[in-house]
Amino acid sequence: MEEEGPQSSFMFLVTCNEAFGYSHDRILDSSFVLLVGMLRERGYLMNRRAKDFHSEDTPPKEEEGEWVEMVDFDTGKKKLVKKVSSA
Repeated sequence: MEEEGPQSSFMFLVTCNEAFGYSHDRILDSSFVLLVGMLRERGYLMNRRAKDFHSEDTPPKEEEGEWVEMVDFDTGKKKLVKKVSSA
């Protein structure tokens, strides 16, 4: 079974450029095995970060009410906040 990955050499160059900011010349001068390892590690970290971020999105079940998604101005991350009427 073949591994999932870039379908062309150009896609590999673009992926490395987006992931690491390397120029095409720098990518071509680097070790292929090292770049693939770095891409795998980056993929693992991105998946882990997404999992950790979304695990905090579920509000506690015992609290009733409407929840809205707001941006925390201190951290810049989105978080769920219970909507409260000001009446």
